Amino acid sequence: MLYACARGEKALLKGKYDQALRVSANRLKRHPTDTKAQKVFTAAHKETERVYQGNIQRYIVENQPFKWESVLYQYQQLQKNEEALTKCNACLSLLNSPPNSYAEIIEKVKTLAASERYKAGLEAFKHKDNRVLSEEALNHFLKVKQLSQSYKDIDYNLISAKEHAVLRVVIEPLTEDERMSDAEYEHLQKQMDEAFFENRSPHELVRFHNPAAAQEDSLPSHHVLRIYFTGQSWLRESTGSTDVTIESSTKYKVGTKKINDTTVVDVMEPVKGTLTTNYRKREKNAELEYEIIDLDNNCVIHRDGFRGSAEWKEEWETFSGDERALNGKVLTSSPTLFPASDWDLFKDISRSAASQIYYRIHHFYKKPLPVYSCLPKNSR
Repeated sequence: MLYACARGEKALLKGKYDQALRVSANRLKRHPTDTKAQKVFTAAHKETERVYQGNIQRYIVENQPFKWESVLYQYQQLQKNEEALTKCNACLSLLNSPPNSYAEIIEKVKTLAASERYKAGLEAFKHKDNRVLSEEALNHFLKVKQLSQSYKDIDYNLISAKEHAVLRVVIEPLTEDERMSDAEYEHLQKQMDEAFFENRSPHELVRFHNPAAAQEDSLPSHHVLRIYFTGQSWLRESTGSTDVTIESSTKYKVGTKKINDTTVVDVMEPVKGTLTTNYRKREKNAELEYEIIDLDNNCVIHRDGFRGSAEWKEEWETFSGDERALNGKVLTSSPTLFPASDWDLFKDISRSAASQIYYRIHHFYKKPLPVYSCLPKNSR
């Protein structure tokens, strides 16, 4: 059985002619006079030629779309098999001729395949105002480029089709809200701009731009993202403390006592004290909502919200009792003179809001869809 496998006989019987050809050729490289391997090789070579040539004729007759790409694959497989024989002298002797070369016909078929794809791309691109059909054209042109690097004006068509296939999303400025000061509005807007315009696009066919860029664009936008600031809390401050009784790890003399009314001995015990952990906390909340509108259908296709919070907290310790109970512990420092302000916490929330909203929108467009469904009508 092992010898049969080594010569390709088993693969030949199962109709795996490529495998049989490869295995028998490898056998003949090492053992040129192996008669069984010679028979397998001769039969496998004949069958691979028959099968691939038969497939080629069938694809041509069936005349299915992009038939030349199917034909091309068959010729490429034939060429691959023939090239593998060049290092096998025994194989060449059995063929009584140099290996067949399909290089010339492969180039001709590539041109035919490129032409077929190119025509399909031009047909789809007749409807270039349709983003989906522009993407279809782009995919056809990309295939043309793979088949023939310099086919006609393929580079120009690739650029043009890609531009029309891009899903354009306008990131509108935040809706102004009286619950924000001018400074807060400007800071939050700056964070949003940095998130959306300084990070990588979620997909090569998705482009985020601001209203000014949208106005300058020669092609219309498809979606618009609107972000609303819906409220924030006042700065809240709370304080508190917790007490823990601690004792020394070493016993100290705390007094004396008599034993048997005559003997006086020292009383040794751990000393104790109270360790107080104090805290002061400042916190703030803010909320935003956002929605994506499909401009072609004038409907909302995505809606969500963000609720963020920021917190500042400090702790310090005080102690009362015998200091030996601290066992050398150094108390944490006293409270700061400069706690976080309302503005500090707002900046933290702004950074988090911009990052999270960008991440969610990035995920939404990670794989752009041909069509987006409208959500049920609903007021904010």
